[in-house]
Amino acid sequence: MTRPSVPVAYQVVDGDGPTPNRLLLASPWIALLALAAGAAGVVLGVVNRGADLSACRSAAWAAIPDKNDLPDNWTLGSTDLNANGMTVSIMGPASPDDSTNQPVVYASVTCYGDVAATAMQQNRDAAKAAGSTVIDRSSAGDAYDVENPSTGSITTLFRVGQLIGQVAGAGSADDPDLATITSALAAAMGNGTAAGDAGPQPSHVATGSEEPGASNAGSEEPGSSEPVSVLEAAMPTSIQGTPLTSDSATGDQGLLGDPASRALAARLVNLGANLDDLEVSRALDYTNTLDIAVYGFRLPGFDTEKLKTAVLEAWLGSKGPGVKQTTVTLGGKRLIKIDAGTQGPLDYVYATSDHVIVIDTADPAAAEEAAGQIR
Repeated sequence: MTRPSVPVAYQVVDGDGPTPNRLLLASPWIALLALAAGAAGVVLGVVNRGADLSACRSAAWAAIPDKNDLPDNWTLGSTDLNANGMTVSIMGPASPDDSTNQPVVYASVTCYGDVAATAMQQNRDAAKAAGSTVIDRSSAGDAYDVENPSTGSITTLFRVGQLIGQVAGAGSADDPDLATITSALAAAMGNGTAAGDAGPQPSHVATGSEEPGASNAGSEEPGSSEPVSVLEAAMPTSIQGTPLTSDSATGDQGLLGDPASRALAARLVNLGANLDDLEVSRALDYTNTLDIAVYGFRLPGFDTEKLKTAVLEAWLGSKGPGVKQTTVTLGGKRLIKIDAGTQGPLDYVYATSDHVIVIDTADPAAAEEAAGQIR
C-alpha cells in the first residue's frame, strides 16, 4: 500500500536496507501482487549494496522528471524523499465535469548501489513465483513490466546504473502518456532509453480511466461501496475540517508489488501469518489539501506485538541507517515516532491489542489531531 506524497519504497532484508516509503500505499490499490510465501522470502535478499552510497543516493533524490518532458497538461505533484530515494506523483488533466477520477502516475527512484542488477533479478524471480506475468522491455533484462494477476494492473521497473526506477499508473493513464512519463523518469535518471519499450500486454490489463479491478465503478473511490470494517472504524474521519476517505483490502490484495510491502508480507508469512486474513486500511484526503495519510493493519488471532514489530522494521525500515526511533505522546496516546532523517514526513505508530495504525505527516498539528481520533 503508498501516500499521495510518498514512494515506492524498497526494503532490503539485511541491516543496511533502504527505508521504505509508502506513496503507493496511499495511492489507489495499484501494482498489487498476490504474494506466495516462497516468493516473498527471496525478495531483494542481497548481502550489501557497496561502500559509499552518497553519490548514488543524491542521484536518486535528484531524479525528478523535467516538467517539460511530461505529456501535455500533466503536472508534477508532491514529492517524498526517503533515505535512499524519492517518489513523485504526476497528475493528469482533471475531467471537466468530474465524471472520472483525475489520472495519476506514481514514479519512484531508489539507490541500490552495486547490487542494483541483483535486486532487479530477484524482484523478477519473486514476481514470477507469486504468479505475476513479467514482460521484458529490453533484451538485456534491465527493464520489464510486472502484471498483477489479481487486478491486471502493470508496474514498470528499470535500472540505470545503481538506480532502480519504478512507474505505476493504476490504469488511470493511457498508454502513450504512460510511455512518455516512463521515458521522462528514465531521462531524469541519466538514460532516456533505459526503460525500453512496452511489450505485448495481456488482453485483460486495465486501461483507460478504470481503477484496477473496478467494474463500472464510475467516480467512486476505491472500496467506497464496501461496508465499514473494524479497522476503518478505528481510523480518523477528518483532519483540520477536511474529511478523510477510508478503504480496506486483504493483505494478499492490499500489499503492493513494491519490495517494501513484499518485505512486510515476507516477515508476516515467516511468522506464520496468513495474508488472506490480514486487513490493511488507509484514510486519505483525495483533494490533496492535507499533508497526512493514515494506514492501518489488523490480523485477527495474531500477536499484535509481532505485527507492530513487522510494520516498524519491514515496512517503515526503523532499523535502517540514520533512522531514529523515539516514543512520543500525541492526542493523549503514546506512539513510536520514526524519523528517517530526510526532512520529509514523519511516521507515528500506534498499537492496540487488536491493530496497528501508522500516521504519516510532516504537520505536527495534523499528527496531534489524528492521534486523538485513532482508536
